[in-house]
Amino acid sequence: MGLAWLVLAFGHVPAAGRIETMSVESGDTAIPSREVRVWLPPGYDESATRYPVVYFHDGQNVFRPGGPFGCWFAEDAATAEMAAGRMREAVIVAVENNPAGGGNARVTEYQPPGDINPRSAARVGGVCDRYADYLLKKVKPAVDAKFRTLPGAADTVVAGSSMGGLVSLWLARETEAFGAVGGFSPAFWTSPNFMEAVIGGAKKDGLRIYMDMGTRERGSMRGDYWNDALAVREALLKQGWVEGVDFCWNPGEGDEHNEKAWAKRLPAALRFLLPKISSASAPEDR
Repeated sequence: MGLAWLVLAFGHVPAAGRIETMSVESGDTAIPSREVRVWLPPGYDESATRYPVVYFHDGQNVFRPGGPFGCWFAEDAATAEMAAGRMREAVIVAVENNPAGGGNARVTEYQPPGDINPRSAARVGGVCDRYADYLLKKVKPAVDAKFRTLPGAADTVVAGSSMGGLVSLWLARETEAFGAVGGFSPAFWTSPNFMEAVIGGAKKDGLRIYMDMGTRERGSMRGDYWNDALAVREALLKQGWVEGVDFCWNPGEGDEHNEKAWAKRLPAALRFLLPKISSASAPEDR
């Protein structure tokens, strides 16, 4: 069977490369230790090349078979984009979330300090600064030590969806570890203080921002995902980001708030966040 037949049959390019799983200890009682899956691109074992790295939150959903809410098929998207010459060859790291409390722990872990978990009756405040310590002091050093990576900020991307998109934007804004950020359907409504800080902030030179939202996310849940994202987009453009240069807004026509929608938009994000050539503009087909 040829590649074209498989794409027509299953909707995804069959991924090459391979995945290694590692357990990374935390040492912080608020941030449990967890498994991290690392996808190594085709040709990794045969070359001496060092690779940029993309860090994804909610790692259970990133690679096939996915988690209870679906799958991003990130290895398929990266394989196709790299093969087409639209994306740099890269390593992808999927960091699992904390599933405790029916999702409450995940929200708290990804929420900026200064905001309150809206799902918590105990009014628990966000601890994403402690999650950042785990990611940057435990996970990233372990990945950089074991695999051939380019560890600098210019070659390091952070991405996620909903609360994962929110914490990705916080990490890109508050740390110096990342040169590009992918905020898929960021849940700004959960964290009004952080949203206000982003809107009232200043441009961070050297940072590339990809942000998206589905058109069917307009007021469809507890908060207004769509209008919040538009307000942040407007603020970022006023701060000096330039659409098609270091900022990409990618609305998903008819898309809802789910893994299927984020998987659909992932190829465009990858080629913007890690363009094959530095002068690459925003993706043409969204």
